[in-house]
Amino acid sequence: MKTLLLIIFILIKFLIIIIPALLSVAYLTLIERKILSAIQIRRGPNVVGYGLLQPLADGLKFFFKRNYYTNKI
Repeated sequence: MKTLLLIIFILIKFLIIIIPALLSVAYLTLIERKILSAIQIRRGPNVVGYGLLQPLADGLKFFFKRNYYTNKI
């Protein structure tokens, strides 16, 4: 029982650190895209809904992307 609680505690600590880090990287990428599109005077990720769901779409695309070099999904 003690070991299970320790594992759960470590997992919660891990998630408390990793989730904000992943979210911050995703939204920093969004900010970078907005700045680059403004510099290049083109339509960026802020065309629909200010692009707030763009990091989620990028993550899903990366997760389901097929690796053509190893012929595996």
